[in-house]
Amino acid sequence: MEKSEETFEVNLTGRRMDKPILVRPEQTTDGIPVYHCFLEGASISQLRQEPSGEWVQIWGDFSPQVVQQLGEAISRHTG
Repeated sequence: MEKSEETFEVNLTGRRMDKPILVRPEQTTDGIPVYHCFLEGASISQLRQEPSGEWVQIWGDFSPQVVQQLGEAISRHTG
């Protein structure tokens, strides 16, 4: 994978995480970016958006609701 663009921060409002999540996108060989998510320097999840538009968690232990909320925050930043 190669780096596709610079890192950015997103916030999950209404969640217990009161600190911003740092997101680092990487382009994959299939052309769909993977978003590496970090909280206070620690890797906490990896997400990607399927061609159907659904956000899926590749790695991590977020609930489906948090994955969707984080995906929406990423979409707002990248869209």
